[in-house]
Amino acid sequence: MKIHLDPFSLQPASDALEVADDASYVVARCLLLDFMRSTEQSNRDVIVRQKPWIEWFGDLPQSLIARVSPLALLRQRHPNVTLPVDLTEYDAQELNLLIDIDFEPSVAGITKHFFGKLLKQPVNSDASTIYALTRFVVQNPTLLNKRYLRQLWGQYLEQLPSALEPLRMADAAFAKALGDGIYFGGNAELASDWEHDNAVWLKRVYQIQIADLQQLKILSWTKRPFKLIDAESVLEKKVKHHVKAELEKGTPPLEILSGHYSGELQAVLSAAAKVDAALLSALEARYADIIANDPQLHRQLQTLVNTELVAPPTKQDLTGLPVSEQLRVWQKWATASFIPYKFWLDQVKLPATEVLDKVEKFSNQYGDWLFTNYSTLIDDERILTNSNVRQRAQQLLSSPGSRLIWLIIDGLPDAYTALLMAALKKHGLNKIEAEYALTALPTITAIGIPALLNGLRPDASSFISDSKKRKEALVQAFPNQKVVFSNLTGNFAETLDADADLCCLHWRELDTYQHREDNEIEGTRADYIGHELDKRIGLLAAAMRANPDRRTRLLISTDHGATRCLRNESGISNKKIREAAAESHERCIKLVGKLEHEHLDAEETYHLTKAITHNQDDWVAARGYRYFGRNDHGYRHGGLSPEETIVPVLVAEMGVITVKELVISYFGKKELELGKTLKEVQFRIYNPNDFIVELRALSIAEDSKTEFVLPTQLAPNSSVTLKTRLKLPSSLRPQDKSVSLTASLEYVLQGDSHTAQASFPVPIQQANELDDFDFDNL
Repeated sequence: MKIHLDPFSLQPASDALEVADDASYVVARCLLLDFMRSTEQSNRDVIVRQKPWIEWFGDLPQSLIARVSPLALLRQRHPNVTLPVDLTEYDAQELNLLIDIDFEPSVAGITKHFFGKLLKQPVNSDASTIYALTRFVVQNPTLLNKRYLRQLWGQYLEQLPSALEPLRMADAAFAKALGDGIYFGGNAELASDWEHDNAVWLKRVYQIQIADLQQLKILSWTKRPFKLIDAESVLEKKVKHHVKAELEKGTPPLEILSGHYSGELQAVLSAAAKVDAALLSALEARYADIIANDPQLHRQLQTLVNTELVAPPTKQDLTGLPVSEQLRVWQKWATASFIPYKFWLDQVKLPATEVLDKVEKFSNQYGDWLFTNYSTLIDDERILTNSNVRQRAQQLLSSPGSRLIWLIIDGLPDAYTALLMAALKKHGLNKIEAEYALTALPTITAIGIPALLNGLRPDASSFISDSKKRKEALVQAFPNQKVVFSNLTGNFAETLDADADLCCLHWRELDTYQHREDNEIEGTRADYIGHELDKRIGLLAAAMRANPDRRTRLLISTDHGATRCLRNESGISNKKIREAAAESHERCIKLVGKLEHEHLDAEETYHLTKAITHNQDDWVAARGYRYFGRNDHGYRHGGLSPEETIVPVLVAEMGVITVKELVISYFGKKELELGKTLKEVQFRIYNPNDFIVELRALSIAEDSKTEFVLPTQLAPNSSVTLKTRLKLPSSLRPQDKSVSLTASLEYVLQGDSHTAQASFPVPIQQANELDDFDFDNL
């Protein structure tokens, strides 16, 4: 009879009795008693896998105990192999060494199997070697999360210069940046851009200067440390699969395209059946340099664009549908076909007259329908409008401990939703819900922003329209939450740091930029807007990561869209109304004073009365693509076109977070002594995550009295060194001049609590042979 102590659940139960509760423990003890009293041999073994029962057999003779462990099984299966001395039971399981393997579980065998020929002794600091190491880290993040492999990696790279310490720690973010820097090193312009993009980040996160890396002579080269053609080919194959998968899901693949390689565009060409106008515009902006030098590639890309404009729904299509369902049909047509086509057409020089006529005709059909049904639509609470986006915000704040950042991007047309989605995904906000809202009429900031902030129709008695009281409107709308508000871009970072439940930011600059005339624009509008969205979303994502104890979500909405007028000869003929326009880009005028009873031409304008819009005043809006003043070829708003009135509303948060375990290691320079209380013993905790971690507790199992003064937070991809008093028990048995300690670390990340347990070695002073001599028997 044997008692198999199997905490790793490695041995099948077969006919053995398994102890899993107090009752089965009593039965096991009775079997033992019968066995020890009787001369007969019992064939019934006992298996114990769980605490506390696994600890309740310490009184038995060792001859009755069989300890089942991964390392014991490995030694049985590979009797002629020397296992690594620092390989733990956990490592053997994590590396699947108990599964049938075709390599020896020795240091050399494990290294060759998992790292191939990459790790050689010694590891050189030349550009070719470092580039290969960075590629391996980026391509194998899961592999290097395994404790033993990470330790092997660190040991082999121990001689690397201090400027490459994050690479030795297998930091994926650092490896990707460094690999890009090496790759771009042969091109002065790309290298300069890389340095501009990464210098501050490297210094802030890693305390590494660009000059530190330049001294290693890996960031500039005259002879390539790799084959560029091969790298492009590998890149194209790698990207092609991802591009195709993203296109099949209906999402633009911008977040996986760097914009630096022609191979990426080749992947798009080979994977995509077609490209919509919005994606084409984004690709042209991102690959402007490459396209400029390769007209054929540009032509190939343009042939993928579906330039067919789908006809709008007909009266027959809408007959019998409730007005709310009719709106969904219009929104689907506008967002899938009309709006992308219109913004693509805006970039075409001298489009055909019949094309412009068709676009205006389709827009007027939608605008006339909206004008007829608007009052009914805004009375339906089920329809998302400026006045009930606030309800979305309230829902997002309803769960305990929630925090919401509400970004209102002034004048954001749906044509740039693809760029916005790309920016969100690039910065880790992969969990995105998108829908469309109907704007307030007329489509201007003075009406749209108060409607968003109040969550009320403008004729409500408690509606606050004063632009100087916008925070007051928010406080009134969210009486149970702590609210902060800013419409100054320079104050966004400070506002995001505030202790608040709702942080509302009104970003006005994109609307101002859209109003600029063509001759004031350098490059393309999409290029600039994509860059600004990326920068702003990056700021918000960093703020979201900086709150480890609260679930933070991001709500993005806008007050109105934008459009561009089609022709120079489509001005409003009514002279009095035209002269009342204060600015050339206006598409609507308030009907007050002398204009209150002015005759309106229904072919040119819509009369937006208070009864229709529930505004505090009557307005006149240009119909179709007509305009007041002159046509400046900038983007305008105020009318009823699809691109002005159908706008995106997005809710984004960090997707399913893969939490990398915190790494704890001994960081002292001295070998420790068993049985002695040691002062200022140093340990280091490394946070390999892209999120701030809030540290709660740290304990060492071998010395329960150890106390640490923990920092409140640990920044992403950074480490902290802690000092403590430590007494190592004399009973610990060193192996290869070290003992293994077990640490337990409790921390909070994005509102969820985590506990990490890890074993790590500490060096021990070699005992003097005289220490074991028994002087009492002399």
